Amino acid sequence: MNRNRLSFKIIVRVLLFCFILGGSIFTIYYLFARKTIERESRENAIHLAESTVYKIEEIINPAEMIPGNLAWIIENNTLSRDSIYAFLRQLVRNNKSVFAAAIAFEPYLFSQERYAFAPYAYRSGDEILNRDLWSPAYNYFIMDWYQIPALLRKPYWSEPYFDEGGGGVLMTTYSVPFYTNTNNSRVFTGIITIDISLEWLTEIVNSVKIFETGYAFLISGNGVYVTHPNASHIMNQTIFTYAREVNEPVIREIGRDMIGGESKLSNVNLKEMGNVWIYHTKIPSSKWSLGVVYPHREMYAGLRSLNIMIFLLSVMALTLLTIVTIRIINRQIRPLSRFAKAARNIAGGNFDIELPVVEENHEMKELHDSFRYMQEELANYIADLKETTSAKEKIESELRIARGIQIDMIPHIFPPFPNLPEIGLYASLESATEVGGDLYDFFPIGDDHFCFAIGDVSGKGVPASLFMAVTITLIRSMSDKNRSCSEIVQSVNKTLTINNESNMFVTLFVGILNLQTGELQYCNAGHNPPVLLNCDREPLMFRNTKAIPVGIFGEIDYCNETMILDPSDQIFLYTDGITEAEDADKNLFGEAALMKALTENRDKSPKELTDRVKQSVKEFVNGHMQSDDITMMCITYRGKNGNKIK
Repeated sequence: MNRNRLSFKIIVRVLLFCFILGGSIFTIYYLFARKTIERESRENAIHLAESTVYKIEEIINPAEMIPGNLAWIIENNTLSRDSIYAFLRQLVRNNKSVFAAAIAFEPYLFSQERYAFAPYAYRSGDEILNRDLWSPAYNYFIMDWYQIPALLRKPYWSEPYFDEGGGGVLMTTYSVPFYTNTNNSRVFTGIITIDISLEWLTEIVNSVKIFETGYAFLISGNGVYVTHPNASHIMNQTIFTYAREVNEPVIREIGRDMIGGESKLSNVNLKEMGNVWIYHTKIPSSKWSLGVVYPHREMYAGLRSLNIMIFLLSVMALTLLTIVTIRIINRQIRPLSRFAKAARNIAGGNFDIELPVVEENHEMKELHDSFRYMQEELANYIADLKETTSAKEKIESELRIARGIQIDMIPHIFPPFPNLPEIGLYASLESATEVGGDLYDFFPIGDDHFCFAIGDVSGKGVPASLFMAVTITLIRSMSDKNRSCSEIVQSVNKTLTINNESNMFVTLFVGILNLQTGELQYCNAGHNPPVLLNCDREPLMFRNTKAIPVGIFGEIDYCNETMILDPSDQIFLYTDGITEAEDADKNLFGEAALMKALTENRDKSPKELTDRVKQSVKEFVNGHMQSDDITMMCITYRGKNGNKIK
């Protein structure tokens, strides 16, 4: 499929949107499901641990009551010495959780003839046997189950131990001190114990099933493993030695929290299982603590399987969607190709080409109708354009002719008067439009006077050029050596104001130079003041008069002004197209820039000076389109001996 085709771009965008949307939904679902699994697993871990502790307590709590009740019986002398063995055997027989029971007396307190006596009843298969624990090989007075409660004078659960002198099995002992009343005082008499086999405890803890490899474990108050799936850990390793073995400080912290009786959920890395959660809680009746291990890998196994299935289904759905989308879009936009071909023919000028037929009433039908309308309008437009172009070409031809006539009306051959060595002169005019309103003119009056003029007609285009032509004609017809400059300007003004319904006007500067004396007589009717140049002096701008431009009011008196030119003096005349030239930022060239350009080039000939000023303006505007005509004229007075002066 061509990647530049509209159908390809639509399909790519649709599928990309579906992919992003599906990815976003899947990500949100995955994060939500993962968080839900974590929350439920945490709650399940807590519930599982608490329920296991409850099962253990269901056995331990009733067992704790047995020694207490027996101590009360002994203290109240309700148990005869001859029936102790029988009583203990019956006690063991009636309590399935009890493996053995014993009453260990202090030295000589059972009988003055016996140093120690500890009647002991225990299970042996289906029988319940009894014997005396005391023997030189088994001194129960130094055993923890006897010493600690004897010193503390309070009940005590012993650490798990293997009792070789008793039942010969792994057990834990609950010891309760008992007393007798002698001479109206309570005398510590010994310890009553019940031994609970850890086999039932192992069964309860091992019955906890957490996924495939998760498990529960139990540690004693000293951190010794009481139950663990790995049998080699039981009674042979503590949680702290295991932490050192796997080099995992977090397990050591968990061990401290468990011994401290805290309930807490921790995240840890086990080398044999990877990341796991361990929730631990204490067993209230003892200093032992239960922990349950939740493996992350198995906890999220169901989610991973579901994600894989969703991914495969998504790929299948995306493939099916791609196929269906391509078929539908290609079918819907196929007419566009035919419309494009028709459009190329129309662009080539074949406005009568048949458009593709669209039978369904939808957007394609609207496009068909729009193309049909475009065909008709283009045909009409081309016909009108031909007529307009023909008329425009005719107007442009007439404007070119008018431009030629306008150029022919102003002097454009330089040097203009080779037989007048007293002056040097150069002028240029650039119109902003095809024809403009700027003007200049110069001509001799008699043998010793030279008349020159420069002006700027208001407005642009053909009206300004016509007004300019009339002004030049009037200046030439009214100039003679008997008229002053003010009289010439005044006569031109009166003539131009007659029937001037368009209210056009022209700023005008007229000067008459006496070639013999250098006297310059001039009249300024609202025009930009010329500049007087000399190689030995700074440029000097003529005094700016406040006379009104010609063509506005008929009865206006204009005045003459005079000055004497020295040989080599130059007069630079210009229109406002110079000073008001704009750059792209609407900044004006200005009089200061003009004076700078004149100062730098005041020793140049009239043509060179004019060209340098024109170049300065061009560099300033930097290609920006100008809206006004640019006209300049430079006159050099060489004096009577002009042929000897540059």
